[in-house]
Amino acid sequence: MNRSSRRDFLKNTMMAGIGASIASQHETDSAGLEKKKPLFEKKINKAARSKKIIIGGAGIGGMCCAYELMKKGHEVVVLEASGRHGGHVYTAHDGLSDQLYGDYGQEHITKPGYNKYWEYIQEFNLTAIPYPRRKNILRRINGKFYTEEMLKDPAILAKFGFNEKEVKFLSENPWWDLKSLYTKPYLDKFKDEYQPFGVGYDDWDKIPMASIYKKDGASNFAMSLLGGTHSSALFDLWLSAILHLRGVPEFPPEVFRLKGGNQMLPNTFAKKLGGRVWLNSPITLITHSDKDVTIKYTQHNEEKEISGDYFVNCIPLTKFRNITIQPTLTPEKKYICENVTYDSYQRFVFQASSKFWLEDNLSINMDLDHGDLWQVWQSAEEVETHRVIILGTGPGGVSPQRALAAFREVYPGKTKDTIEQAISKDWTGDSFAPSCERLPFPIGELHKFWPHIMEPVGRIYFAGAYADNLNWGTEAATRSANRVADAIDKA
Repeated sequence: MNRSSRRDFLKNTMMAGIGASIASQHETDSAGLEKKKPLFEKKINKAARSKKIIIGGAGIGGMCCAYELMKKGHEVVVLEASGRHGGHVYTAHDGLSDQLYGDYGQEHITKPGYNKYWEYIQEFNLTAIPYPRRKNILRRINGKFYTEEMLKDPAILAKFGFNEKEVKFLSENPWWDLKSLYTKPYLDKFKDEYQPFGVGYDDWDKIPMASIYKKDGASNFAMSLLGGTHSSALFDLWLSAILHLRGVPEFPPEVFRLKGGNQMLPNTFAKKLGGRVWLNSPITLITHSDKDVTIKYTQHNEEKEISGDYFVNCIPLTKFRNITIQPTLTPEKKYICENVTYDSYQRFVFQASSKFWLEDNLSINMDLDHGDLWQVWQSAEEVETHRVIILGTGPGGVSPQRALAAFREVYPGKTKDTIEQAISKDWTGDSFAPSCERLPFPIGELHKFWPHIMEPVGRIYFAGAYADNLNWGTEAATRSANRVADAIDKA
């Protein structure tokens, strides 16, 4: 690192430390929902040799990694291309009344499952509340709605086309647990959730999971629900084994969210980090050697440069691969960056003046089986108002009005809805974070991606939801962030 760059880095991080100190004095008032005294504070430890780390991306992975490195006594700067922190964790208030809000991104957390995430809830004294969005779900199948009780009726199950084994299983187990009927016999061979190879199923990476379902006698209707045509049997079984090892169901019905919106956690990270987070600062060039890294970025319409000991990429790979890197990444890492795929979606927020569905004795938690709107459920229940928020998920490119029309088209009740506002966030067209969760790796190519996707290249490290074994959003992001922070601290 040259002397000028080092001096600028020290100056900037020193000012950031002042900002963080000021913010921390008011932490209880500004970040604590109920102004409770934190259960405990983790002190910042002075590292044996303070390192200088530049982090790309101020999503929850980047913010978490910066926070952990800061606590270990290192100097950090987070460069974020957009004008806000949080990435896919985005709680919206604009356009809504009565202090209501809608989570545009992250939906929920589980317990167990989100272990790191729950540690931060405790550390920051945030409030997690039960989220009944997966209770009493009404499912629309072939144009008709079914309650959970109806989907346990053997006669109804048989009419769908389930075989005898499936009918018996679903009459005794939840609808969403059908997958475990076919995966459970294979899971005990996995002993290490970070090691899918060497358990006896390596050759199954070359065949789709649907082949295993078919081999084991799944009905055509069950196979249409289970899918598995685009993911390998090894990959699918490995993901199920990770959940099994963590004691988490395939579709956890007991979920939670943060009171006030899920953005409370990245907001708290931001307060702790203070001026270390630089918004509207897109990275244009990464130069790295065996001694340091130099980052060129744009800020206030000026090209600037900063150097450090390490760079941590928390930018989605769909955007990261557009940044010039000198020297180029290894062929193995470059292949990963160019070939990882993600899903995406649009989140709809409907504001209604009443819980109109209660007049029809219905649950508002619905799987709609509609091309323009896939699901709806209630949120922000703790806000004291007669108005309610209904969240929905659907494909990109659909206007909120069209999604609302889809809801009205299939709503099974007779009472007219009282929806008075419809807004949305279309992540598929977002300039900075168009991707959500990582999709399965191509069949036959797990060895090309794992474990290389989470390994560093020299002084460039990788964290985020894509850089962990289970692509569970904020839990994968915080897990990978902690792993990288520990590795850099010990380097």
